Amino acid sequence: MINIGITGGENILAGELVRLLINHPDTSIKWVASDIASGPIAYYHKGLLGECDLCFSTPSLDDIDLVFCCNGQSVQWCLQAKSENEQLRIIDLTREVHPHGSIMYGLCEINRKFMVHDCYDVVDIPSPEEMIILLALIPLAKNLMINSDIDVQIQCGDMRQQLHRNSTPQNLPLTSQLTIVLTALQSSFNSKINITSAPLHSPSRGIMATVTTTCNVDLETIKQLYVDYYDDHNFTFISDEPIDTTHVINTNKCLLHMSKTGNTITITSAIDAILKGAAGNAIHAMNLLFGLHERTGLTLKAQVF
Repeated sequence: MINIGITGGENILAGELVRLLINHPDTSIKWVASDIASGPIAYYHKGLLGECDLCFSTPSLDDIDLVFCCNGQSVQWCLQAKSENEQLRIIDLTREVHPHGSIMYGLCEINRKFMVHDCYDVVDIPSPEEMIILLALIPLAKNLMINSDIDVQIQCGDMRQQLHRNSTPQNLPLTSQLTIVLTALQSSFNSKINITSAPLHSPSRGIMATVTTTCNVDLETIKQLYVDYYDDHNFTFISDEPIDTTHVINTNKCLLHMSKTGNTITITSAIDAILKGAAGNAIHAMNLLFGLHERTGLTLKAQVF
């Protein structure tokens, strides 16, 4: 059993973590801490009423295997405490800058093998915006096929604004973070990334990205590259039909759809910003760190019928 603490318990992400972890067969929540909330957690996160009798409590790292940090100050506290508890793992959902420590960029579709082989003890969960764009581009980058500028339009539901965390680490714009990751995948990457945003008028947890770039490879070959790359990944799937956020809301899935006009390839991606874009991805990373199957505790049903 994995003994877990959660900081920033008032955060919507902490509430989502509790919702998932109380149904996870291999975890035990020992405490949920908050600087501003007290009393029963279900009074603060209404969806937990009848599901959870935990109360907000004082954090302690005694006998704790993993802390999910949803509060920036707690990250430094956990890092300092690692000197006394070397086995402690930290999954950081705050996008804080880490001055020291062995840090793994927590996009499981890129760094899964490092998490499985226990190379890192601190995992930094990317923002939903980073994730949704990178998942749309990873197979192209891995095949050295991004050789022109990239245009991205992101559509976010209003709940994305309630996550109470920065979109990217301090002083590091989204485009800079994307460039770092894409260059690690494709050393020749030297493209400009242009990002615009727009509201999403469907379920508020959703986030979609439309990513376009130039590629002279035919569509069927590109589709096969995506199918091959994500074939043994459990949460990212290629759709032959146009996708919508309703297909992924309340799941840990990312759906990708691609089309081509002339030499312009368009990849559309959709995720639940709070699940796949944050709390679900954090539990995915936890499963990998502790040698569990990646889908454990994450077999969730989409709202669409």
